[in-house]
Amino acid sequence: MNKAVIFDMDGVIFDSEALVLACWKIIGETYGISGIDEVFCRCIGTNSAETKRIVQDYYGEDFDYEHFREKASALFQEKTREKGVPVKRGARELLSYLKVNGYRVGLATSTRRVRVEEELEQVGLLKYFETVVCGDMVTHSKPHPEIYELACREMGLDPAAVYAIEDSFHGVRSASAAGMKVIMVPDMIAPDEEIKGLAWQIYPSLMGVLGLFQSF
Repeated sequence: MNKAVIFDMDGVIFDSEALVLACWKIIGETYGISGIDEVFCRCIGTNSAETKRIVQDYYGEDFDYEHFREKASALFQEKTREKGVPVKRGARELLSYLKVNGYRVGLATSTRRVRVEEELEQVGLLKYFETVVCGDMVTHSKPHPEIYELACREMGLDPAAVYAIEDSFHGVRSASAAGMKVIMVPDMIAPDEEIKGLAWQIYPSLMGVLGLFQSF
């Protein structure tokens, strides 16, 4: 197997999902809407277009999603402006280990590219990734395998020879459908039986994943 790993970003590298949810809830209160937790969990791992569809399916086509997104995004930026998005425990250690030991590393995230590069650069992690594939670079959102297939193609790799590190159900489904070895590190939602069957390994944190690679 090639020494190659492709990461998801939010919920894997960044401890961002809970903070995004908190922002959604705060803005949701100004709209007087309920059910934010349920809707947000459906959106985890999807791109902006799919998120919009999910939100409007729940709240109705007349719901002003763009205004809601802009307000929630502005609040998120306000909370992360000084120090950047919180980095998950073990992320720096794992990325450093992979680089020192000759692994090729890519990123496949549903987040828009402009935000991805800005957030990774701010915390000094962009340098670790030779390929960055984002949600606005593909037609189909996770759980479709397109984003992982494109990342592997850009790296010139057979997906079967690449590890994927994911936290969400949609992400695990996407990487598995692409034919990759999926390592799941659950963030906000624990895996069910379907996801346990799709994941090659499941660890509670990236420190466990680091231990896995150190054992090879």
